[in-house]
Amino acid sequence: MNRILKIKVRHVTYNMLLTAMMVGLGLASCTYYTNDFDIIEVPDPISFEEHIIPIFELNCNNPGCHSGTIAPDLRGDVAYDELIDGEYVTDFSTAENNLLYQKISAGGSMEGFATEKHRAYIKKWIEDGAQNN
Repeated sequence: MNRILKIKVRHVTYNMLLTAMMVGLGLASCTYYTNDFDIIEVPDPISFEEHIIPIFELNCNNPGCHSGTIAPDLRGDVAYDELIDGEYVTDFSTAENNLLYQKISAGGSMEGFATEKHRAYIKKWIEDGAQNN
C-alpha cells in the first residue's frame, strides 16, 4: 500500500510540475507588440520647391557632394533639370523604378542621408508626376 501511495504521489507531482512548466512556457511566449513607427503625414499636393528642395539643401548640397561637384547637382536652381535630364526620375507612376528613389531607399548608396519622411515626400512627389512646382 505504501508503495502504491508513493507512486501516486510521484505521478501527481510529475503532473503538477508538467502543468506548471506548460503554463510557464505559455506565459513566456506571450509577446506584446507595439507600433514603433511614426505616422508620416505627407502634404497633398507636394511641391518640389517647398518640400523637395529643402530635403536636398539639408542633406545633399554639402561641399564636395551634390552641390555641383557630384552628379546630380541638387542645388535648388538646377536640381529639377538635373533629375529629369540625368534620368534619375523617369517613371512618374512608380517611385521604386527611379534611380533617385532607389539611391535613398534601403540598400541604396544614399540611404543614410534620407529619413523615412524624406523618402515618403520624394515618393509622393514622383508618383504625383514629378512636377517642377
